Amino acid sequence: MKWSKIRKELHVRLADNLKKRLDYHLTTYKNSIGYLGRAWVTYDGKELVNFSNQDTWIEFKSYSNALADTGYISHEPLNDTDRTEGKIMERGEFSKYDFAETAWRFINLDIDSAISSENPILRSLAVVDRRIGKRRLEAMKDTETHPLVLGFMELRKERNTLPNIV
Repeated sequence: MKWSKIRKELHVRLADNLKKRLDYHLTTYKNSIGYLGRAWVTYDGKELVNFSNQDTWIEFKSYSNALADTGYISHEPLNDTDRTEGKIMERGEFSKYDFAETAWRFINLDIDSAISSENPILRSLAVVDRRIGKRRLEAMKDTETHPLVLGFMELRKERNTLPNIV
């Protein structure tokens, strides 16, 4: 399925308070060696997270995070002790391949499976989905540990300011 169709479907599923504020992007640099590219998420036009193939290769010598289950050469997920405090995601933790594969999987998956997945990108897409209610998000906040998911949970709250998730 083409990225434009996946992106459109992701937008259709967004919670009402995020419809015109959250956006997904994906590009491949066609003249690069190995089809380098990146995916990124913006909120009110500001980049929140960057899923870069090049960063993943430089940092982990892999193309993917094992949690994303893409079938590419992958690295093990980071331990909470290896994280930089205040960062939503470590540099290169996830790649464009991780984001694109997970986005496709998300639109073909029921919301309960997405929210209970091991994949933080899948859970992040689920928490900004209109099918997840605020009570369910409130119940999740005590058990969720990945900063990417926690950051997207902050976006879902009714606020007019950008959360500190960059």
